[in-house]
Amino acid sequence: MSDFPLESNTAPSTTAPAGKLDPISRKGTPAHRTKSKREGAGRRQGMPVQAISLSVPASLAAQWKTYSQEVPRSLVDVMLDAVAATRPRLPVLLRAHQAALREKTRPVSDGTFMRTVPQPKRLEDPYVTMPLRLLATNVDVLDAMVHEMAAESRSQLVVVALTAWLADRRAEEQVYAEQLELEVSEDPFDRP
Repeated sequence: MSDFPLESNTAPSTTAPAGKLDPISRKGTPAHRTKSKREGAGRRQGMPVQAISLSVPASLAAQWKTYSQEVPRSLVDVMLDAVAATRPRLPVLLRAHQAALREKTRPVSDGTFMRTVPQPKRLEDPYVTMPLRLLATNVDVLDAMVHEMAAESRSQLVVVALTAWLADRRAEEQVYAEQLELEVSEDPFDRP
């Protein structure tokens, strides 16, 4: 008799080999649950997905989420649409944004040196973190745009793009609503 148990005497294994499990299912989240169908499809097709975090003003985050739900599109898709649509204007918008930030700083002397000290953050609009999952190629494109347009960060690029793009959407909706009012107004010659 052998010191080692025979394979026929051991209980069958109920777990699959670790190499065949989807990494997401090992974390307890089913692989078919994704927030963005486009990004989820990329992951299922073997395209690398990268998690990033953006810091945006709370008011902008609220507008972004609301628009995303109204359309309905994922937050990632809305962000990518905003950056793509404002790309021709982004260098000018970024310079204006950066100039406004510079105006909010003031030089202060510490006795020896002059230092620029930022004004206290506006408490009425604090920044919030927006965690997103994008295709790695899209993150690379955003990073290249940050470098190309001399933005300080991805967050700054996205904040400027979303602010301008959502303002454009609101203006378009306002014009559309005004046109509807004109079409619905009573015709003076249409009386019974």
